[in-house]
Amino acid sequence: MPLVTQLNLNHDTCMLVWHITEDAESLIKLLQDKLSDPKSIRTTDNLHWLASRACITSYFDSNKILIEKDKYNKPSLVVDGMPFMLSITHSFKYAAILISRSHNIAIDMEKFDARIERVKNKFSNLDELGYAKNDNRILTTIWSAKETMYKYYGKKEVDFKTQLLVLPFSHDAKHVVGKIKKENLELDLVINVLNYGDYILTYIIN
Repeated sequence: MPLVTQLNLNHDTCMLVWHITEDAESLIKLLQDKLSDPKSIRTTDNLHWLASRACITSYFDSNKILIEKDKYNKPSLVVDGMPFMLSITHSFKYAAILISRSHNIAIDMEKFDARIERVKNKFSNLDELGYAKNDNRILTTIWSAKETMYKYYGKKEVDFKTQLLVLPFSHDAKHVVGKIKKENLELDLVINVLNYGDYILTYIIN
């Protein structure tokens, strides 16, 4: 099983990263008899979906693992009747999850790619474009940080340019400050930044 990274971030929060090398059939075999809703794995060949579930089941020594989603499609986890916070991400050949017993969490993973230059105006406002100066790493970090904030908020209907903001940060920053600004909500968040080879991981533990 290519579980390549396990980081215990605090006493009850863990990050797991899975390198996807298997085909769908192999991943399904890993999941059989582990999930409480086995029917869900028989109808998909989505490698990202399967690898994220394999990541979860590799962590728990249980065959009673249930992944649920709320009306906004935000996931949560129940293992042997015990609830956990859960956040899931994937990018190209990787899937990653963040699990916590008591903290609100969110995670995103993005691959550094020159094509971000073409879409930067869809998620970045003028202030962010100004300090990014077309730097691929900074643009990718902005994008990932906003995806993480979006998952943390978890209620859809968010404008990435005007309601999710990332304050200026240095090229090698380990943390960035994000703001969620909605009509009846203004929230400052510390977003952790982890460089992972050709990828970047951003995550919130709150």
